[in-house]
Amino acid sequence: MILYSPGYRILTSSSVERNALESPLLRLPRELRDLIWTLTFTGTVKPACSEASRDSPFSVLVACRQIYTEAISLAGPFLTWSFSCIPDYENFFWNIFDDEGAKYKNRFIHSIQLGVDPSDSYMLAEIIDPGTDDDGDEKTGESRPTFRAFENLTHVELLLSATGVFTDSENEDDEEAEEVESNRYENDDIEDARNNFTKTMERMLPRVRVTYKDFDDSSAMKRFWKTQDPKELSIRVLSGRRERQTALES
Repeated sequence: MILYSPGYRILTSSSVERNALESPLLRLPRELRDLIWTLTFTGTVKPACSEASRDSPFSVLVACRQIYTEAISLAGPFLTWSFSCIPDYENFFWNIFDDEGAKYKNRFIHSIQLGVDPSDSYMLAEIIDPGTDDDGDEKTGESRPTFRAFENLTHVELLLSATGVFTDSENEDDEEAEEVESNRYENDDIEDARNNFTKTMERMLPRVRVTYKDFDDSSAMKRFWKTQDPKELSIRVLSGRRERQTALES
């Protein structure tokens, strides 16, 4: 997934006037264009999925200077960055923060969706809480892939599986992973993990809303992740309540 840097984007009045005469799109009223940009940047982005990356919504930003200038402020608030497992999220994190344009790219991240099991949620809570973040930098605490690094983050949704999430990425062999499916977590263990993560986020990142979708096993969670409606995440957000997601048909 490419996040474009601002670089040469300098808009002049002459180019705006020319676009208003020659471009069918840029001749539209600004209100309609803003609606188009909002719809373009509404949905789910899956950086680890090669098929989805070919249709990146960010491609519109390189069309021309005026489109970039108008659309850039809307390229983030309505997108959900979705990962089926923690390793894919970690790769995405380091691809951003190991780059010189980290601060610029950081601004696009407002909502994150992540597939986990209960033990994963405990690990995430430890990364978020600097009191248990032993590997973090003493001054910044941002040397691990923590949600605290995303300054515009407002929503985290965990796709919580009742069994272990084994695959390391979206490209792994799911059938092989299903053969080694772990024992099911008890309901009490799942609820404790959920409460621990929620309370940690409320304490450390109170600006970030936390929601959950629950699955009977990791296979059901992965099927949902692959087939979910890209528009769903922008309109279906349950804050402070538990939503039960039943297994999808194969």
